[in-house]
Amino acid sequence: MFDQKHRVTRSDYELWRAGQDETAARIAADSDRLLFHAEPELGWLNDPNGLVQVGDTYHIYHQYDPFDAAHGGPVLWNHLTTKDFVAYENRGPALFPDSDLDSSGAYSGSAFMHDGKIHYFYTGNVKHFDRDDYDYVLTGRDQNQIHMVTENPDKLGEKHIAVGPVDYPDDISTHVRDPKILEHDGIYYMVLGARTKDDRGCVLVYTSHDLECWKYATRIELGEKFGFMWECPDLFELDGELILVCCPQGVPADGWRYQNPHQCVWFRIEADWEAPSFKIAGQGMPPMVDAGFDFYAPQSFADADGRRIMIGWAGCPDATAQNPTVERGWQCALTVPRVLNMRDGKLCQWPAREVEQLRKERVSVTAGETVGSPGRLFDAVVSCRGTKSIELEVREGVVVCFANGMLTLDMGDEGYGRDKRSVELDELYCLRVLSDATMLEVFVNDGEVALTSRTYSSAAPAMQLRAEGDASMEFYRLAR
Repeated sequence: MFDQKHRVTRSDYELWRAGQDETAARIAADSDRLLFHAEPELGWLNDPNGLVQVGDTYHIYHQYDPFDAAHGGPVLWNHLTTKDFVAYENRGPALFPDSDLDSSGAYSGSAFMHDGKIHYFYTGNVKHFDRDDYDYVLTGRDQNQIHMVTENPDKLGEKHIAVGPVDYPDDISTHVRDPKILEHDGIYYMVLGARTKDDRGCVLVYTSHDLECWKYATRIELGEKFGFMWECPDLFELDGELILVCCPQGVPADGWRYQNPHQCVWFRIEADWEAPSFKIAGQGMPPMVDAGFDFYAPQSFADADGRRIMIGWAGCPDATAQNPTVERGWQCALTVPRVLNMRDGKLCQWPAREVEQLRKERVSVTAGETVGSPGRLFDAVVSCRGTKSIELEVREGVVVCFANGMLTLDMGDEGYGRDKRSVELDELYCLRVLSDATMLEVFVNDGEVALTSRTYSSAAPAMQLRAEGDASMEFYRLAR
């Protein structure tokens, strides 16, 4: 009934949704539903979009296919709100592919506050399926960067093209998407993920004085090929540095790095704002934002407290891992919101403090001691400076361990296609494992490293802190 060859209007969705109450209730009651992460009411969820704070309320949109948990249908924007990053209200779809500008999908984008109004930018995908030369990459498709302005985050405004196919450089393919806005000294910069016609990833940069008229300025790229497409760019200033986060597709694995089908990395950027020109600083392998199995397409924003908060999609495109909830009608989720900072040249991330309000009973143990019946809802913080090795069974058959300079998340036989992910460390001095019903988020050394992965394993019967050296753990059971 719903596919990318046909538009979807609000009335189409509402007519369909009226018959889904029984399915939605069954899903809501499932024991694998998450306690403090956002996930879809029905169907499929991916990229976070349009993150913005209005008053005391955070508005979070995300890519949404409510019609098919395996994601074969059209893409909408769904709208969530929260005041505390723990409880989320589902406001329902807010943006539909219902026009000539986005008839094949309302793809990813962002929000930008200016003079009391919210400016939304997103990619309207138009696939010309009826053309003989339609090939998805070079011909037969339009990627329109659409602008909407509103004061009401439930009604996103009229759609207008901000940047369209005629505005892209001649060497750029039809892969151009995911606009994100940065303001610096009164000038607005739009970054767009892009793919050249010879399959090199880059980020296009456009400038504007009024958020309405945009002009191509430059691009950000590496001197050598690093993937064929750089999706979901996010350019922001943090602790006196300019940072670019993006998702290069098609990067081959390199040892323990880049093991997922597609990557999420970050770069330090040297900016000449007058030119303008943006160059990637330093050499070497671009660091991964998250080294787990399920992390992609993050987006960040600044909140009223001045925190730079990042939320990612707990999933990965083209992944071979499976999620058993698909047969039950939904899959995927968003990560816990993470506060970013730069420390010793590293992009560090830590769960927003609001999550700690879920902490209830506390159990303190030292190396060799055990927490009985830990359950699947917990926040465990391990202090282990100087420890040569450590092992923690966080779920039945799922282990986090550190030995010989490598930290490893080992899913054993419980990964549904996920096996191991590792990170090389100079040392391990602290470890935090944040566990929701079917989600693990591991933070290492005060957030210098993160690993996010879905897990559908049972709770471990007991959790013993095994360590060679001194180690202690503060274990908190979580509940509302």
